[in-house]
Amino acid sequence: MKQAMREYTGKNIEIDKLGEMIKNYFMEEGFITQSSNTPKGYLLQARKGGFFRTILAMDRAFSVTIQGNSSDFTVKIGVSKWLKDMGVAALEAFFLSPLVVFIEVPEALWSFELEHKLWHYIEDQIEPTIS
Repeated sequence: MKQAMREYTGKNIEIDKLGEMIKNYFMEEGFITQSSNTPKGYLLQARKGGFFRTILAMDRAFSVTIQGNSSDFTVKIGVSKWLKDMGVAALEAFFLSPLVVFIEVPEALWSFELEHKLWHYIEDQIEPTIS
């Protein structure tokens, strides 16, 4: 999966609240998460844990960045390396580099399905349905 990006204008959404909702979504799906709110935006990483992933060095994570302000912002979803240290230098480099990783076919299919579900979840949070 390459990086996917969507831009939103005129939505009046609190960026950090949206980030926390996405983080909760991943946690409910059984992912290990880490996040950081910085002046450049909100960064969230989510990965599946487990013994076999650790020994196979599968340190890939879904990464979600939200940049902009409450009325004009961009959401990017991609696969990247799990940041072991979410320090300032690591975060700065993360926001400047594209999220692109070439992955095996079975994992790519799983990633595609998860990305599709995540976009639906994000859209539901940004544009709640009116009953």
